[in-house]
Amino acid sequence: MSFLPLKGVTAASVTPIAADFSLDTGRLAAHLRRLLDEGCTFVSCFGTTGEGSSFSTGQKLDALQALKAAGLDMSRQIPGVMTPVFEDAVAMVRGAYQLGCRAALVLPPFYYAASDEGLAAFFRALVSATADTPIDIVLYNIPQVSGIRFSHALIETLLAEHGARIAGIKDSTGDLENGLQLVARFPELAVMTGDDRVLPKLVAAGGAGMIGGMPNLCARELVALYAAPKGADADEIVEKQTRRILAVDANGSLVALKALLARHQDPVFGTVIPPLTTLDKERADALEAEFLATGFDFAGRS
Repeated sequence: MSFLPLKGVTAASVTPIAADFSLDTGRLAAHLRRLLDEGCTFVSCFGTTGEGSSFSTGQKLDALQALKAAGLDMSRQIPGVMTPVFEDAVAMVRGAYQLGCRAALVLPPFYYAASDEGLAAFFRALVSATADTPIDIVLYNIPQVSGIRFSHALIETLLAEHGARIAGIKDSTGDLENGLQLVARFPELAVMTGDDRVLPKLVAAGGAGMIGGMPNLCARELVALYAAPKGADADEIVEKQTRRILAVDANGSLVALKALLARHQDPVFGTVIPPLTTLDKERADALEAEFLATGFDFAGRS
C-alpha cells in the first residue's frame, strides 16, 4: 500500500461515548470525516484526547473495524496504543496493521517507571512480536501524563536496533527547545509536536507537523498555520491558539474540548468515562466566552 508521508496536521480525535460508556462508532466516523474534510492529513483515535486508556483493546479494535466497514480511509488513521499490558500492545499494533492504518502511536508502558534499558527491552519485544505486521511506530512522548520521557539516548538505541520501524515521535512536552533538538539530532524521524504554540517554529526548522487535540475545534486554522509557518497570519493564529489552549487546559483539557463539541456539534460529545467528570455549566460558559473573545466562529470552525 502507498501511504502519505508522516507530516501535516493530525487531529487527536475525541471519542463520542454513549450513556452506558460504549463507543459510538457512527458518531466517531462522522467526526473523523469532518476533521479530514477540514484539512487534517491524518486522524488519531484512542490517544490521550480520545480517552484511549479508558477502553479495552477489544473495544478499540472493534471500533477501528467498524470505522473501516463504514468506509473510512484507514490509511489516514494513526491509532493510539495506550496500555502497559504487553499482549494488548501487540494486539493493537497488529490490528492497526491488518486494518491498513498508517502508523501506530505507541505510549511506553507507564506503570513501573521503567529505565531506558527496560523501555528498550519493551520495544525490542514489541517489534519482534509484530515483525510480520510491520506498521510504522510513532513514539509517544508525554511525560506529564505517562511519567516516562523518551531520552535522546533511548531514541538512538531504538533507531539503531529497529531502523525504519521507528518512523516518528510525538513530543507533547510543549518544550520547543526539545522539539528543535529532536529535529536536528534525528533527521530520519518525523518529529511532531502536541502543542499548537510550538508548531510554526518546529515546522520552519524541518519538523513534520503536529498530533494534537485542538484540531477537534480549530483544524482549519492549524492547517493554515502548518502550511505557512512564517506567513503573515502565523503570529495572530498562535496568539489566539495560546489563549484557547490556556482556557482548555484550565478546564480539564479533553473534557473542555468535549464540552464545546457537545454545545456546538452534538450533545453526545459531552459524555466522558470516569474518573473524568463533565464540565459544569458555569465553567463551560466561561470557556465558550474565552473562545468567542478570540473571534472563534463555532459554526465555521475558525
